[in-house]
Amino acid sequence: MKINLIVKLSIIFCATTLQAVENDQIVKKIVAYAKDQKTPSVEYITNTLEDKRLQVDKEVIERFKNKPEKIKTYEQYKKIFFNKERIIGGVDFYKKNKKLISKVAREFEIDPIILVAIIGVETNYGQKTTEFSVINSLYTQAVKMPKRSSWATKEIAELLIFCSENDIDPFSLEGSYAGAFGYGQFIPSSFNKLSIDYDKDGKKDPFGWHDVVGSVAFYLVENGYPKNDFNFTYKSKAWKAIRTYNRSDKYANIIIDLRNEIAKNIFLLD
Repeated sequence: MKINLIVKLSIIFCATTLQAVENDQIVKKIVAYAKDQKTPSVEYITNTLEDKRLQVDKEVIERFKNKPEKIKTYEQYKKIFFNKERIIGGVDFYKKNKKLISKVAREFEIDPIILVAIIGVETNYGQKTTEFSVINSLYTQAVKMPKRSSWATKEIAELLIFCSENDIDPFSLEGSYAGAFGYGQFIPSSFNKLSIDYDKDGKKDPFGWHDVVGSVAFYLVENGYPKNDFNFTYKSKAWKAIRTYNRSDKYANIIIDLRNEIAKNIFLLD
């Protein structure tokens, strides 16, 4: 019994020590990455990564292993998003926010229904945004997924920059298993660099529709979406810009398919 207890304690000690080493390495990388920023402080970074709420989420690893973009055929993938709920939801979302969506589309010279379709696929028009802890999702990738470790560490830095500047508890922010958050599902670096304060109230709000719709449009334009272009064919400039949102052909195709169906239903209702 004593031997078993010693073994168990040894395992716990080794695991705790390993996590401390991993955290120390991450702290150093984040400090180096964020050295040109006014925030966050080294103390802020260290305190966050020493917080007991910081955990590896095994479900994140499983989700990456079973990404629908990778394991499903397009027809299987399409069934997730191309359904009555998303189509009717898209029509309703457009009707409720027509003034805002039309204004953004005019200013950025972008198709308005593409904006609707992206928000529909990403969060079902704001209904699905809080499945995972964003920081734990990124932390899991940083320490348990070697191919994503460097990227995830930088994203943790970007997340802490965002949270410290906006006085947000990093552990209160929830989003996707990949670490995206808000109605537009931006990863932290994209949010910091490519989201905008569209309503000019002094802050970029990931859960405010004015900022979200404006930010999705700005993101697409910054990633090569051509002005007033309605050519959504495979590998067109618009298609390539949409694809940057998720780096998947299936994703770009489903956005366009959903866009076309929503547009058709809007036209029929008008």
